[in-house]
Amino acid sequence: MNTTVNPIPIWDKKKEKYLYKYDLDYGVYFTEKDGEDNKKSIDTWHSWVYNAVDDHTNTPSNSKNTCVRVNFADGHHIDLPIYYVKDSKSYLAHKSKGWIESNPTEFTEWFNNEAKEKTNLRKIVRFLKAWKNHREIKNSNLKFPSGFALTILATNNFVDDDNLDICLLETVKKIKKELDNRFECKRPTTPKGENLFDEYSVTRKNDFLNALNSLINDLEKAKEEKNYKKATEYVQNQFGERFPTGKDKDEDSSNKKLSSILGSSTIKPKPYANGW
Repeated sequence: MNTTVNPIPIWDKKKEKYLYKYDLDYGVYFTEKDGEDNKKSIDTWHSWVYNAVDDHTNTPSNSKNTCVRVNFADGHHIDLPIYYVKDSKSYLAHKSKGWIESNPTEFTEWFNNEAKEKTNLRKIVRFLKAWKNHREIKNSNLKFPSGFALTILATNNFVDDDNLDICLLETVKKIKKELDNRFECKRPTTPKGENLFDEYSVTRKNDFLNALNSLINDLEKAKEEKNYKKATEYVQNQFGERFPTGKDKDEDSSNKKLSSILGSSTIKPKPYANGW
Protein backbone atom coordinates (compact mmCIF):
# COMPACT_ATOMS: atom_id res chain seq x y z
CA MET A 1 0.00 0.00 0.00
CA ASN A 2 3.02 2.26 0.47
CA THR A 3 1.56 4.23 3.40
CA THR A 4 3.95 3.23 6.20
CA VAL A 5 5.82 5.96 8.09
CA ASN A 6 8.94 5.67 10.21
CA PRO A 7 7.94 5.93 13.89
CA ILE A 8 9.52 8.54 16.11
CA PRO A 9 12.17 6.83 18.27
CA ILE A 10 11.48 6.93 22.01
CA TRP A 11 14.30 7.24 24.54
CA ASP A 12 14.16 4.48 27.17
CA LYS A 13 15.83 5.66 30.38
CA LYS A 14 16.26 2.17 31.82
CA LYS A 15 17.82 0.67 28.70
CA GLU A 16 19.58 3.95 27.83
CA LYS A 17 18.78 3.69 24.15
CA TYR A 18 16.18 4.65 21.59
CA LEU A 19 13.29 2.27 20.99
CA TYR A 20 11.52 2.05 17.65
CA LYS A 21 7.82 1.21 17.93
CA TYR A 22 7.36 -0.38 14.52
CA ASP A 23 4.13 -2.35 14.22
CA LEU A 24 4.21 -4.84 11.34
CA ASP A 25 1.66 -7.54 10.46
CA TYR A 26 2.29 -10.80 8.63
CA GLY A 27 -0.55 -13.28 8.30
CA VAL A 28 -0.04 -17.00 8.96
CA TYR A 29 -2.38 -19.07 6.79
CA PHE A 30 -3.47 -22.67 7.30
CA THR A 31 -5.42 -24.40 4.53
CA GLU A 32 -7.39 -27.54 3.85
CA LYS A 33 -5.25 -30.61 3.27
CA ASP A 34 -6.16 -32.62 0.17
CA GLY A 35 -9.70 -31.27 0.30
CA GLU A 36 -10.23 -32.31 3.91
CA ASP A 37 -11.33 -29.92 6.63
CA ASN A 38 -8.34 -30.06 8.97
CA LYS A 39 -9.25 -26.95 10.98
CA LYS A 40 -7.84 -27.21 14.50
CA SER A 41 -9.01 -25.34 17.56
CA ILE A 42 -8.05 -21.68 17.81
CA ASP A 43 -6.00 -22.32 20.94
CA THR A 44 -4.12 -25.11 19.20
CA TRP A 45 -3.02 -22.96 16.28
CA HIS A 46 -2.14 -20.04 18.54
CA SER A 47 0.02 -22.43 20.59
CA TRP A 48 1.71 -23.80 17.48
CA VAL A 49 2.62 -20.35 16.17
CA TYR A 50 3.66 -19.12 19.61
CA ASN A 51 5.97 -22.09 20.19
CA ALA A 52 7.47 -21.69 16.71
CA VAL A 53 8.52 -18.05 17.25
CA ASP A 54 9.02 -17.66 21.00
CA ASP A 55 12.77 -18.31 20.90
CA HIS A 56 13.34 -16.26 17.78
CA THR A 57 14.39 -13.18 19.77
CA ASN A 58 15.79 -12.48 23.23
CA THR A 59 12.55 -10.70 24.11
CA PRO A 60 9.63 -13.04 24.99
CA SER A 61 6.73 -13.26 22.54
CA ASN A 62 3.14 -13.02 23.71
CA SER A 63 -0.15 -14.47 22.52
CA LYS A 64 -2.96 -11.93 22.02
CA ASN A 65 -6.59 -12.43 21.10
CA THR A 66 -6.03 -11.63 17.43
CA CYS A 67 -2.43 -12.73 16.89
CA VAL A 68 0.90 -13.91 18.25
CA ARG A 69 3.25 -10.97 18.79
CA VAL A 70 7.00 -11.35 18.27
CA ASN A 71 8.85 -8.68 20.26
CA PHE A 72 12.30 -7.32 19.47
CA ALA A 73 14.82 -5.64 21.77
CA ASP A 74 14.82 -2.36 19.83
CA GLY A 75 11.12 -1.86 20.61
CA HIS A 76 9.38 -2.97 17.42
CA HIS A 77 7.17 -6.02 17.09
CA ILE A 78 5.66 -8.19 14.39
CA ASP A 79 2.08 -9.40 14.78
CA LEU A 80 1.22 -12.79 13.30
CA PRO A 81 -2.57 -13.08 12.88
CA ILE A 82 -3.66 -16.65 12.18
CA TYR A 83 -6.08 -17.55 9.38
CA TYR A 84 -7.76 -20.69 8.13
CA VAL A 85 -8.59 -20.78 4.42
CA LYS A 86 -11.42 -22.90 3.05
CA ASP A 87 -13.43 -22.60 -0.18
CA SER A 88 -11.58 -19.37 -1.10
CA LYS A 89 -12.64 -17.76 2.19
CA SER A 90 -10.29 -16.93 5.06
CA TYR A 91 -11.20 -16.89 8.74
CA LEU A 92 -9.29 -15.12 11.51
CA ALA A 93 -8.63 -17.22 14.61
CA HIS A 94 -9.80 -14.79 17.33
CA LYS A 95 -9.28 -16.21 20.84
CA SER A 96 -12.24 -14.40 22.40
CA LYS A 97 -14.67 -14.02 19.46
CA GLY A 98 -14.06 -17.30 17.66
CA TRP A 99 -13.72 -17.62 13.88
CA ILE A 100 -14.24 -14.34 12.03
CA GLU A 101 -14.39 -14.18 8.25
CA SER A 102 -11.66 -11.76 7.24
CA ASN A 103 -9.65 -11.05 4.09
CA PRO A 104 -6.72 -8.61 4.49
CA THR A 105 -5.69 -8.82 0.82
CA GLU A 106 -9.17 -7.65 -0.14
CA PHE A 107 -8.57 -4.41 1.78
CA THR A 108 -5.22 -3.86 0.05
CA GLU A 109 -6.88 -4.27 -3.34
CA TRP A 110 -9.68 -1.88 -2.33
CA PHE A 111 -7.22 0.81 -1.22
CA ASN A 112 -4.94 0.44 -4.25
CA ASN A 113 -7.92 0.85 -6.57
CA GLU A 114 -9.02 3.98 -4.70
CA ALA A 115 -5.49 5.40 -4.84
CA LYS A 116 -5.43 5.07 -8.64
CA GLU A 117 -8.09 7.78 -8.91
CA LYS A 118 -7.06 9.82 -5.85
CA THR A 119 -3.52 10.83 -6.68
CA ASN A 120 -2.56 12.32 -3.31
CA LEU A 121 -4.34 9.76 -1.16
CA ARG A 122 -1.22 7.84 -0.10
CA LYS A 123 0.46 11.08 0.99
CA ILE A 124 -2.58 12.11 3.03
CA VAL A 125 -2.66 8.73 4.78
CA ARG A 126 1.03 9.10 5.62
CA PHE A 127 0.33 12.60 6.98
CA LEU A 128 -2.39 11.24 9.27
CA LYS A 129 -0.25 8.33 10.48
CA ALA A 130 2.64 10.69 11.24
CA TRP A 131 0.24 13.02 13.06
CA LYS A 132 -1.06 10.12 15.15
CA ASN A 133 2.50 9.02 16.00
CA HIS A 134 3.60 12.48 17.17
CA ARG A 135 0.47 13.33 19.14
CA GLU A 136 0.39 10.00 20.99
CA ILE A 137 4.04 10.36 21.99
CA LYS A 138 3.46 13.97 23.04
CA ASN A 139 0.53 12.89 25.23
CA SER A 140 0.69 9.28 26.41
CA ASN A 141 -2.96 9.44 27.55
CA LEU A 142 -4.16 9.80 23.98
CA LYS A 143 -5.09 6.72 21.99
CA PHE A 144 -5.95 7.58 18.41
CA PRO A 145 -7.65 5.24 15.94
CA SER A 146 -5.42 2.68 14.28
CA GLY A 147 -3.61 3.42 11.04
CA PHE A 148 -6.09 1.04 9.42
CA ALA A 149 -9.03 3.18 10.57
CA LEU A 150 -7.30 6.42 9.57
CA THR A 151 -6.75 4.94 6.11
CA ILE A 152 -10.46 4.24 5.74
CA LEU A 153 -11.43 7.71 6.98
CA ALA A 154 -8.97 9.41 4.62
CA THR A 155 -10.11 7.35 1.63
CA ASN A 156 -13.84 7.87 2.22
CA ASN A 157 -13.48 11.60 2.85
CA PHE A 158 -10.68 12.46 0.46
CA VAL A 159 -10.75 15.93 -1.11
CA ASP A 160 -8.19 16.30 -3.89
CA ASP A 161 -6.36 19.50 -4.73
CA ASP A 162 -3.18 20.43 -6.60
CA ASN A 163 -1.92 22.04 -3.38
CA LEU A 164 -1.12 19.27 -0.93
CA ASP A 165 -1.75 21.52 2.08
CA ILE A 166 -5.29 22.25 0.87
CA CYS A 167 -5.82 18.57 0.14
CA LEU A 168 -4.86 17.67 3.72
CA LEU A 169 -6.85 20.47 5.34
CA GLU A 170 -10.05 19.85 3.38
CA THR A 171 -9.84 16.08 3.88
CA VAL A 172 -9.44 16.47 7.64
CA LYS A 173 -12.32 18.95 7.75
CA LYS A 174 -14.54 16.49 5.90
CA ILE A 175 -13.53 13.66 8.24
CA LYS A 176 -14.42 15.82 11.23
CA LYS A 177 -17.77 16.81 9.73
CA GLU A 178 -18.69 13.19 8.99
CA LEU A 179 -17.69 12.02 12.49
CA ASP A 180 -19.66 14.85 14.11
CA ASN A 181 -22.69 13.66 12.17
CA ARG A 182 -22.12 9.96 12.93
CA PHE A 183 -19.13 8.66 14.85
CA GLU A 184 -18.35 5.50 12.96
CA CYS A 185 -15.73 3.95 10.71
CA LYS A 186 -17.08 0.99 8.75
CA ARG A 187 -14.81 -1.59 7.21
CA PRO A 188 -15.25 -1.58 3.39
CA THR A 189 -14.14 -5.20 2.96
CA THR A 190 -14.71 -8.55 4.70
CA PRO A 191 -16.13 -8.40 7.34
CA LYS A 192 -17.86 -5.58 5.46
CA GLY A 193 -19.77 -3.04 7.53
CA GLU A 194 -17.99 -3.72 10.81
CA ASN A 195 -17.81 -0.47 12.79
CA LEU A 196 -14.24 -0.07 14.01
CA PHE A 197 -15.38 2.62 16.50
CA ASP A 198 -18.10 0.47 18.01
CA GLU A 199 -16.37 -0.04 21.37
CA TYR A 200 -14.89 3.46 21.77
CA SER A 201 -15.50 5.11 25.13
CA VAL A 202 -16.92 8.63 25.28
CA THR A 203 -13.51 9.88 26.42
CA ARG A 204 -11.65 8.28 23.52
CA LYS A 205 -14.23 9.59 21.06
CA ASN A 206 -14.01 13.15 22.39
CA ASP A 207 -10.21 13.05 22.54
CA PHE A 208 -10.04 12.18 18.85
CA LEU A 209 -12.62 14.79 17.81
CA ASN A 210 -10.80 17.46 19.83
CA ALA A 211 -7.49 16.42 18.25
CA LEU A 212 -9.02 16.77 14.78
CA ASN A 213 -10.22 20.26 15.72
CA SER A 214 -6.74 21.16 16.90
CA LEU A 215 -5.22 19.88 13.64
CA ILE A 216 -7.70 21.86 11.55
CA ASN A 217 -7.06 25.06 13.54
CA ASP A 218 -3.27 24.84 13.19
CA LEU A 219 -3.48 24.03 9.47
CA GLU A 220 -5.79 27.02 8.99
CA LYS A 221 -3.36 29.30 10.86
CA ALA A 222 -0.42 28.00 8.84
CA LYS A 223 -2.35 28.57 5.64
CA GLU A 224 -3.05 32.22 6.52
CA GLU A 225 0.41 32.96 7.98
CA LYS A 226 2.67 34.87 5.57
CA ASN A 227 5.93 34.13 7.42
CA TYR A 228 7.40 30.72 6.51
CA LYS A 229 9.00 30.13 9.94
CA LYS A 230 5.80 30.93 11.84
CA ALA A 231 3.75 28.80 9.46
CA THR A 232 5.92 25.75 10.03
CA GLU A 233 5.74 26.25 13.79
CA TYR A 234 1.97 25.75 13.63
CA VAL A 235 2.46 22.54 11.65
CA GLN A 236 5.26 21.32 13.92
CA ASN A 237 2.82 21.58 16.82
CA GLN A 238 0.89 18.75 15.14
CA PHE A 239 3.66 16.75 13.47
CA GLY A 240 6.81 17.55 15.46
CA GLU A 241 10.28 17.76 13.97
CA ARG A 242 9.36 15.65 10.98
CA PHE A 243 8.97 19.02 9.30
CA PRO A 244 11.99 21.32 9.11
CA THR A 245 11.58 24.91 10.25
CA GLY A 246 11.02 27.33 7.37
CA LYS A 247 13.12 30.40 6.71
CA ASP A 248 12.24 33.51 8.69
CA LYS A 249 10.90 35.47 5.73
CA ASP A 250 7.56 36.38 4.25
CA GLU A 251 6.10 34.70 1.19
CA ASP A 252 6.49 36.33 -2.19
CA SER A 253 3.26 35.04 -3.68
CA SER A 254 -0.33 35.09 -2.52
CA ASN A 255 -0.63 31.54 -3.86
CA LYS A 256 1.42 29.98 -1.07
CA LYS A 257 1.80 26.22 -0.85
CA LEU A 258 2.39 24.73 2.57
CA SER A 259 3.96 21.72 0.91
CA SER A 260 6.76 24.01 -0.23
CA ILE A 261 7.02 25.73 3.15
CA LEU A 262 7.28 22.41 4.93
CA GLY A 263 10.01 21.20 2.66
CA SER A 264 8.57 17.68 2.40
CA SER A 265 5.34 16.07 1.32
CA THR A 266 6.39 12.52 2.11
CA ILE A 267 6.76 12.68 5.91
CA LYS A 268 10.48 11.95 5.84
CA PRO A 269 11.77 12.40 9.40
CA LYS A 270 14.80 14.47 10.32
CA PRO A 271 17.75 12.55 11.78
CA TYR A 272 17.64 12.09 15.53
CA ALA A 273 20.45 12.02 18.08
CA ASN A 274 21.36 8.40 17.32
CA GLY A 275 21.79 9.05 13.63
CA TRP A 276 18.42 7.65 12.55
